[in-house]
Amino acid sequence: LEHAQLDSDDEEECPDMNWQPPPKQRFGSRGGSRGSDILSMLVSIYGSKDLFVSEYRLMLADKLLNNLEYDTDKEVHTLELLKLRFGEQSMRQCEIMIKDIDDSKRIISNIHTTMQTEHNVQPPVDAAIVSHIFWPALQKEDIKHHERIQSELDKFGAEYGKLKNPRRLLWLGQLGTVQLDLEVVEEGPQGPAMETREFNCSPLLATLILYFEDRDEWTASDLSNETGIQEHLVVKRMTYWVNQHVVRQHRGDFGASTRYVLATLDHWNERNVLNISSDEGPEGQVVSLGAQEEEEMEIYESYIVGMLTNLGQLPLERIHNMLKTFVTGSDHKYGKTPQQLSSFLQNLCKQDKLECGPDGMYKLVKK
Repeated sequence: LEHAQLDSDDEEECPDMNWQPPPKQRFGSRGGSRGSDILSMLVSIYGSKDLFVSEYRLMLADKLLNNLEYDTDKEVHTLELLKLRFGEQSMRQCEIMIKDIDDSKRIISNIHTTMQTEHNVQPPVDAAIVSHIFWPALQKEDIKHHERIQSELDKFGAEYGKLKNPRRLLWLGQLGTVQLDLEVVEEGPQGPAMETREFNCSPLLATLILYFEDRDEWTASDLSNETGIQEHLVVKRMTYWVNQHVVRQHRGDFGASTRYVLATLDHWNERNVLNISSDEGPEGQVVSLGAQEEEEMEIYESYIVGMLTNLGQLPLERIHNMLKTFVTGSDHKYGKTPQQLSSFLQNLCKQDKLECGPDGMYKLVKK
């Protein structure tokens, strides 16, 4: 202690009450550079500005058509930001798509008001009225609706024709959502009971179940003839109503068409037994899986054709990644490997639907 030296750090100093932390380092010259960097990164991932815009257009179409409230405020905000980055001309088609939805809301309101005033009825139909030349390719599979659905569509179309003469509506029967109230058998504390439930389903599912208002029993073959849908697809779709306890399924003998009967309390126990037995037998399961895979491939083909229609030509890896992105929100989840997709694309090439160049790029066959 005698030889200790006084260090400056040992001096007691009063803390500086005006001390401020050093300023944060800022990277980039502008505060908004982060958003710009993200867009630049996305454009580099897609390969070009045009591919990014086309990709966004596909995503926007799916989002707008699933927007049952016709609320486009968020999409308009995003579009205005993208117009600043890519220019108004590049985003012109997207702007028209959003405008179509806004116009649809106004037109629907006018048609509903007219029908309520003149016919004293509450019209059950809403519609997204699109300018098809500005939208990506949409599914156009033919389906014959049940008379109840088709009559309402015809009434709505007739009013639209009066309002927008000489324009006419061309319905895309597979697209849309139908809201139904149905009686189902539910297992409760006091045993099974009939309850009313609300369903939001596709037009095809709604058409299939509405035929049971005409009579209580149908075969898959009869439903196929009425709707114009292949029988194995009818069987697949009717599984939904069987699982929801709306109808009972009777698996026919070998070669016989599957039979469906409207579910009632009297047949509740019978329905359970029939469903258990219908799952047995490897032969029926193989046919069902094959039909499901065939339908999935048809859906994938429509997506691939839409991609190549809008983007020109794409490599295998790009098609694979786009299917994983866009098919996740549909009824058919995409879970194929690149090898399985390659075999499917080669099959389409053999059918002269696609062609593959020496660089591995796939494109539509020009006819």
